[in-house]
Amino acid sequence: MTTRIDAPSNPRIAAAVKAASSGTSMLLEGRRMIEDALDAGIRIEELFVQRDSGEEEKDREKEEDFLRRVRGGGDTRAKEPAPRVTEVSARVLRKLSELPSTRGVVALASPPHRTLASLSSLLPSKKSSSFSSPLFLILDDIQDPANVGAILRSGEAFGVSAALLTPGCASPFSPRALRASAGSAFRIPIAARVAAREAVLWAQANGIALAGAEAHTGAAPEELSGVRPLALVIGSEGHGISPELAAALDHRVTVPLLGRVESLNAAVAAGVLLHILTRRRASPG
Repeated sequence: MTTRIDAPSNPRIAAAVKAASSGTSMLLEGRRMIEDALDAGIRIEELFVQRDSGEEEKDREKEEDFLRRVRGGGDTRAKEPAPRVTEVSARVLRKLSELPSTRGVVALASPPHRTLASLSSLLPSKKSSSFSSPLFLILDDIQDPANVGAILRSGEAFGVSAALLTPGCASPFSPRALRASAGSAFRIPIAARVAAREAVLWAQANGIALAGAEAHTGAAPEELSGVRPLALVIGSEGHGISPELAAALDHRVTVPLLGRVESLNAAVAAGVLLHILTRRRASPG
């Protein structure tokens, strides 16, 4: 049975906002993001829908198909309780999300969690070629959620196997980060809140070279195009890579810049470096 809430001050709405703000739940905004989460096997806990009484029949049919899919859950292997569906007013929807393009629907879901140990299973056998061997991301104290999301999006685009985030990073599952990642945060395995020392020990135990992005004095990223397995370390927007990770770097890489530009935005630098590091060199002749 679908219930309805019209008041933004309703305790259930306040609880939903608090859960999303604290990070205990993800706020999924709009059908596209919800469907991306379902495709990744994420189970929706609660759906908030604003219905339009003037919508056409074909739109109502699409909505019913969408609701059936949500009730069916994202992971067909598990028989989980169907998510609660709550009809809400426009004012309530604005309380949940300031994004105008939600198209009348938002959802709550538990963030996916991966342990650092589980990422070791992504490493291939020693017989694998350098280009099939994995490339990882380590995000170190990146505080802007839009940067975190954009880097994960670039990571998926260039074949990153997984990402590690130190405790100072913005949550990859906050609304701003999820918008910027465009679903990549659901598809890339992410180990969050990994201490810098743990990340270093994990890389060393698995024979993964650490390459830190630096604004100046680093090597050309092309020099590392054949180094695998490799973890690209992207440091904080303000102070760069933290001392513990910086001391353990095997390589330092710099994007050459022209003009009077001192440095690139963290997300832009990560995207450029990932493109160069994964670009195959042209065959001779």
